[in-house]
Amino acid sequence: MKKIFFILIFNFLYLSHILAQVQEILPSGVAPAGADVAFTEQWLAFANPATLGRAESVVASVGYENRYFAPELSDEYLLVAVPTKYFNVGASFNFFGYADYHEMMAALTVARRFGIVAFGVEFDYFNMFLPDEVGYRHAFTAQVGLQVDVTEQCVLGFRMFNPSFSQVDYNDVARRLPVMMHVGCNYRFIDDLDLLVEVGYVLNRGVDWAVGMEYRIMPELLVRAGVRGADYVIPSLGVGIGFAGFRFDLMAEADFRIGMSLLSNLSYRF
Repeated sequence: MKKIFFILIFNFLYLSHILAQVQEILPSGVAPAGADVAFTEQWLAFANPATLGRAESVVASVGYENRYFAPELSDEYLLVAVPTKYFNVGASFNFFGYADYHEMMAALTVARRFGIVAFGVEFDYFNMFLPDEVGYRHAFTAQVGLQVDVTEQCVLGFRMFNPSFSQVDYNDVARRLPVMMHVGCNYRFIDDLDLLVEVGYVLNRGVDWAVGMEYRIMPELLVRAGVRGADYVIPSLGVGIGFAGFRFDLMAEADFRIGMSLLSNLSYRF
Protein backbone atom coordinates (compact mmCIF):
# COMPACT_ATOMS: atom_id res chain seq x y z
CA MET A 1 0.00 0.00 0.00
CA LYS A 2 2.85 2.38 0.85
CA LYS A 3 4.47 1.77 -2.54
CA ILE A 4 1.23 2.52 -4.39
CA PHE A 5 0.66 5.65 -2.33
CA PHE A 6 4.21 6.89 -2.93
CA ILE A 7 3.99 6.27 -6.69
CA LEU A 8 0.68 8.13 -6.94
CA ILE A 9 2.01 11.12 -5.00
CA PHE A 10 5.26 11.21 -6.98
CA ASN A 11 3.43 11.05 -10.31
CA PHE A 12 1.09 13.84 -9.28
CA LEU A 13 4.01 16.01 -8.25
CA TYR A 14 5.69 15.44 -11.58
CA LEU A 15 2.64 15.94 -13.77
CA SER A 16 1.71 19.18 -12.01
CA HIS A 17 5.30 20.48 -12.33
CA ILE A 18 5.78 20.79 -8.61
CA LEU A 19 9.30 19.48 -9.00
CA ALA A 20 10.10 22.84 -10.55
CA GLN A 21 9.55 24.41 -7.11
CA VAL A 22 11.05 21.73 -4.87
CA GLN A 23 14.79 21.31 -4.49
CA GLU A 24 14.57 17.53 -4.67
CA ILE A 25 17.72 16.41 -2.93
CA LEU A 26 18.06 19.24 -0.40
CA PRO A 27 15.92 19.82 2.71
CA SER A 28 14.14 23.17 2.72
CA GLY A 29 15.29 24.34 6.16
CA VAL A 30 13.59 26.70 8.59
CA ALA A 31 14.80 30.06 7.23
CA PRO A 32 11.85 32.41 6.53
CA ALA A 33 10.17 31.15 3.33
CA GLY A 34 13.32 29.09 2.68
CA ALA A 35 15.30 32.27 1.89
CA ASP A 36 18.58 31.00 3.33
CA VAL A 37 21.20 32.48 0.97
CA ALA A 38 21.61 35.63 3.12
CA PHE A 39 20.29 34.07 6.35
CA THR A 40 22.72 34.68 9.22
CA GLU A 41 20.77 33.51 12.28
CA GLN A 42 22.22 29.98 12.11
CA TRP A 43 23.88 27.62 9.65
CA LEU A 44 21.34 25.19 8.17
CA ALA A 45 22.03 21.81 6.58
CA PHE A 46 22.87 22.12 2.85
CA ALA A 47 22.06 25.86 2.88
CA ASN A 48 24.59 28.58 2.02
CA PRO A 49 27.96 27.20 3.23
CA ALA A 50 29.21 30.75 3.85
CA THR A 51 26.90 31.02 6.88
CA LEU A 52 29.07 28.43 8.63
CA GLY A 53 31.89 30.99 8.65
CA ARG A 54 29.89 33.00 11.21
CA ALA A 55 29.70 30.15 13.75
CA GLU A 56 31.35 31.02 17.08
CA SER A 57 30.59 27.85 19.05
CA VAL A 58 30.05 24.13 18.50
CA VAL A 59 26.48 23.37 17.36
CA ALA A 60 24.71 20.04 16.84
CA SER A 61 21.34 19.90 15.10
CA VAL A 62 18.71 17.42 13.90
CA GLY A 63 15.75 18.18 11.65
CA TYR A 64 12.71 16.63 10.03
CA GLU A 65 10.75 17.85 7.01
CA ASN A 66 7.34 16.19 6.72
CA ARG A 67 6.03 16.85 3.21
CA TYR A 68 2.24 16.56 2.95
CA PHE A 69 2.23 14.21 5.99
CA ALA A 70 3.57 11.40 3.80
CA PRO A 71 6.57 9.66 5.44
CA GLU A 72 7.79 8.48 2.02
CA LEU A 73 8.29 12.11 0.95
CA SER A 74 10.01 13.31 4.12
CA ASP A 75 13.58 14.40 4.85
CA GLU A 76 15.56 13.58 7.99
CA TYR A 77 18.82 15.42 8.50
CA LEU A 78 21.51 16.22 11.04
CA LEU A 79 24.55 18.49 11.20
CA VAL A 80 27.50 19.43 13.37
CA ALA A 81 29.39 22.73 13.18
CA VAL A 82 32.81 23.19 14.80
CA PRO A 83 34.66 26.53 14.75
CA THR A 84 38.47 26.43 14.80
CA LYS A 85 41.27 28.97 14.85
CA TYR A 86 41.79 28.94 11.09
CA PHE A 87 38.38 27.99 9.63
CA ASN A 88 35.04 26.48 10.62
CA VAL A 89 34.19 22.89 9.75
CA GLY A 90 30.74 21.35 9.36
CA ALA A 91 29.33 17.92 8.54
CA SER A 92 25.75 17.22 7.48
CA PHE A 93 23.66 14.24 6.39
CA ASN A 94 20.19 13.95 4.84
CA PHE A 95 17.93 10.95 4.19
CA PHE A 96 14.87 10.99 1.91
CA GLY A 97 12.51 8.14 1.03
CA TYR A 98 11.79 4.69 2.43
CA ALA A 99 13.13 1.12 2.23
CA ASP A 100 12.50 0.41 -1.46
CA TYR A 101 13.56 3.84 -2.74
CA HIS A 102 15.68 6.36 -0.92
CA GLU A 103 18.25 9.09 -1.40
CA MET A 104 21.09 10.09 0.91
CA MET A 105 23.28 13.16 0.87
CA ALA A 106 26.40 13.64 2.99
CA ALA A 107 28.49 16.79 3.03
CA LEU A 108 31.69 18.20 4.47
CA THR A 109 31.74 22.01 4.67
CA VAL A 110 34.64 24.40 5.24
CA ALA A 111 34.08 28.12 5.75
CA ARG A 112 35.78 31.21 7.08
CA ARG A 113 34.97 34.84 7.68
CA PHE A 114 37.38 37.49 6.39
CA GLY A 115 36.22 40.75 7.93
CA ILE A 116 32.97 41.67 6.18
CA VAL A 117 33.15 38.67 3.83
CA ALA A 118 32.23 35.07 4.68
CA PHE A 119 33.11 32.31 2.20
CA GLY A 120 32.31 28.62 2.28
CA VAL A 121 32.75 25.45 0.21
CA GLU A 122 30.72 22.29 0.61
CA PHE A 123 31.75 18.89 -0.76
CA ASP A 124 28.71 16.66 -1.38
CA TYR A 125 28.21 12.93 -1.84
CA PHE A 126 24.83 11.86 -3.25
CA ASN A 127 23.62 8.24 -3.05
CA MET A 128 20.39 6.87 -4.54
CA PHE A 129 18.91 3.38 -4.06
CA LEU A 130 16.57 1.83 -6.63
CA PRO A 131 14.91 -1.60 -6.28
CA ASP A 132 15.39 -4.73 -8.38
CA GLU A 133 18.81 -5.04 -10.01
CA VAL A 134 19.67 -1.36 -10.13
CA GLY A 135 20.79 -1.03 -6.51
CA TYR A 136 22.87 1.94 -5.39
CA ARG A 137 24.05 4.75 -7.65
CA HIS A 138 26.08 7.74 -6.54
CA ALA A 139 27.62 11.04 -7.59
CA PHE A 140 29.93 13.71 -6.19
CA THR A 141 29.29 17.42 -6.43
CA ALA A 142 29.84 20.65 -4.48
CA GLN A 143 28.30 23.91 -3.35
CA VAL A 144 30.00 27.30 -2.95
CA GLY A 145 28.67 30.31 -1.08
CA LEU A 146 29.47 33.90 -0.25
CA GLN A 147 28.05 36.49 2.15
CA VAL A 148 29.07 40.15 2.35
CA ASP A 149 28.16 42.54 5.18
CA VAL A 150 27.57 45.65 3.09
CA THR A 151 26.55 47.59 6.21
CA GLU A 152 25.60 46.65 9.76
CA GLN A 153 22.01 46.38 8.55
CA CYS A 154 22.47 44.77 5.11
CA VAL A 155 23.93 41.38 4.13
CA LEU A 156 24.16 40.15 0.53
CA GLY A 157 24.47 36.46 -0.25
CA PHE A 158 25.23 34.14 -3.16
CA ARG A 159 25.39 30.38 -3.52
CA MET A 160 25.67 27.84 -6.31
CA PHE A 161 24.92 24.14 -6.03
CA ASN A 162 26.33 21.52 -8.41
CA PRO A 163 28.68 23.68 -10.51
CA SER A 164 30.15 20.43 -11.87
CA PHE A 165 26.82 19.44 -13.52
CA SER A 166 27.01 16.03 -11.84
CA GLN A 167 24.46 13.32 -12.60
CA VAL A 168 23.52 9.76 -11.66
CA ASP A 169 23.38 7.13 -14.42
CA TYR A 170 21.24 3.99 -14.26
CA ASN A 171 19.78 1.69 -16.95
CA ASP A 172 20.90 4.06 -19.72
CA VAL A 173 19.02 6.88 -17.99
CA ALA A 174 20.74 9.97 -16.57
CA ARG A 175 19.28 11.78 -13.59
CA ARG A 176 20.87 15.21 -13.49
CA LEU A 177 21.34 16.74 -10.07
CA PRO A 178 19.88 20.26 -10.01
CA VAL A 179 22.22 23.10 -10.95
CA MET A 180 21.09 26.09 -8.87
CA MET A 181 22.22 29.66 -8.36
CA HIS A 182 20.68 32.02 -5.79
CA VAL A 183 21.31 35.60 -4.73
CA GLY A 184 19.64 37.36 -1.85
CA CYS A 185 19.60 40.17 0.68
CA ASN A 186 19.02 40.25 4.43
CA TYR A 187 18.08 43.75 5.59
CA ARG A 188 17.58 44.63 9.26
CA PHE A 189 15.03 47.42 9.56
CA ILE A 190 15.28 47.58 13.35
CA ASP A 191 17.22 45.57 15.93
CA ASP A 192 14.64 42.77 16.06
CA LEU A 193 13.21 42.70 12.52
CA ASP A 194 14.92 41.18 9.45
CA LEU A 195 13.59 41.11 5.88
CA LEU A 196 14.97 38.47 3.51
CA VAL A 197 14.59 38.56 -0.27
CA GLU A 198 15.98 35.88 -2.58
CA VAL A 199 15.91 35.11 -6.31
CA GLY A 200 17.28 31.98 -7.91
CA TYR A 201 17.63 30.09 -11.16
CA VAL A 202 17.47 26.31 -11.55
CA LEU A 203 18.87 25.07 -14.83
CA ASN A 204 16.16 23.76 -17.17
CA ARG A 205 13.47 24.72 -14.66
CA GLY A 206 13.48 28.48 -14.49
CA VAL A 207 13.36 31.18 -11.85
CA ASP A 208 12.22 30.85 -8.24
CA TRP A 209 11.95 33.48 -5.52
CA ALA A 210 11.28 33.91 -1.81
CA VAL A 211 10.41 36.79 0.52
CA GLY A 212 10.38 36.34 4.29
CA MET A 213 10.64 38.16 7.59
CA GLU A 214 11.92 37.25 11.02
CA TYR A 215 10.85 39.15 14.14
CA ARG A 216 12.42 38.54 17.53
CA ILE A 217 9.74 39.17 20.15
CA MET A 218 12.17 38.48 23.01
CA PRO A 219 15.59 36.79 23.26
CA GLU A 220 13.92 33.40 23.72
CA LEU A 221 11.17 33.74 21.10
CA LEU A 222 10.97 34.72 17.43
CA VAL A 223 8.40 34.39 14.65
CA ARG A 224 8.89 33.96 10.89
CA ALA A 225 6.59 34.42 7.92
CA GLY A 226 6.95 34.57 4.15
CA VAL A 227 6.08 33.34 0.70
CA ARG A 228 8.08 31.53 -1.98
CA GLY A 229 7.25 30.43 -5.46
CA ALA A 230 8.00 29.81 -9.12
CA ASP A 231 4.86 28.81 -11.00
CA TYR A 232 2.68 29.38 -7.92
CA VAL A 233 2.94 30.75 -4.37
CA ILE A 234 3.54 28.82 -1.13
CA PRO A 235 3.05 30.80 2.12
CA SER A 236 4.76 29.79 5.35
CA LEU A 237 4.65 30.62 9.05
CA GLY A 238 7.14 29.62 11.73
CA VAL A 239 8.33 30.06 15.29
CA GLY A 240 11.66 29.65 17.08
CA ILE A 241 12.13 29.02 20.81
CA GLY A 242 15.48 29.06 22.63
CA PHE A 243 16.52 28.27 26.19
CA ALA A 244 19.61 26.99 28.02
CA GLY A 245 21.58 26.43 24.82
CA PHE A 246 18.72 24.58 23.12
CA ARG A 247 16.78 25.94 20.17
CA PHE A 248 13.65 24.54 18.56
CA ASP A 249 12.35 25.84 15.22
CA LEU A 250 9.06 24.88 13.62
CA MET A 251 7.67 26.08 10.28
CA ALA A 252 4.52 25.19 8.34
CA GLU A 253 4.12 25.58 4.58
CA ALA A 254 0.77 25.49 2.77
CA ASP A 255 0.55 24.06 -0.73
CA PHE A 256 -3.10 24.66 -1.51
CA ARG A 257 -3.13 21.97 -4.23
CA ILE A 258 -1.77 19.13 -2.10
CA GLY A 259 -1.57 20.01 1.58
CA MET A 260 0.63 21.10 4.44
CA SER A 261 4.30 20.48 5.08
CA LEU A 262 5.94 20.78 8.50
CA LEU A 263 9.62 21.56 9.00
CA SER A 264 11.25 21.20 12.41
CA ASN A 265 14.77 21.66 13.69
CA LEU A 266 16.27 21.06 17.15
CA SER A 267 19.78 22.32 17.88
CA TYR A 268 22.09 22.65 20.88
CA ARG A 269 24.85 25.20 21.21
CA PHE A 270 27.73 23.99 23.39
